[in-house]
Amino acid sequence: MLAARSAALAVAAGACLGPRPSAIEYGRAACDQCHMTITEPRLAAQLVTRTGKVFVFDEPGCLAGFLASGRVPPDKVHSLWVNDFLEPDSLLDATRAAYLRVEGINTPMGSHVIATRPGPRADSLRTALGGHALDWDQVRALPHGG
Repeated sequence: MLAARSAALAVAAGACLGPRPSAIEYGRAACDQCHMTITEPRLAAQLVTRTGKVFVFDEPGCLAGFLASGRVPPDKVHSLWVNDFLEPDSLLDATRAAYLRVEGINTPMGSHVIATRPGPRADSLRTALGGHALDWDQVRALPHGG
């Protein structure tokens, strides 16, 4: 009885969360923008629609390019996510993440854009790698491959 109640609570709690990102199958999943196989967890990104459909990307530049394509209308987008370059298992709200464009970092479609948490860690990463700090609007304004 207790196990059944716990399971019911877990299902109900999951339903209350609404649409959310999913685990990416690295080495198997294809980027929904450029169609390359997603292999680098430090660069991955996701778009979640209001209905819960998840689109996956091999880098923030592909997420931005996909948004620019209009394949998912803005009013159908629930959330945008990027993996933290320093902690790839950690998802960040793409609209609030700190970005760094570093020519010395190769990304699948050549945007050279990485994401991390804003604040001292982002500042330290910029000091270590060089490059230019960007916000999400600036990432979206870059030319997009794919």
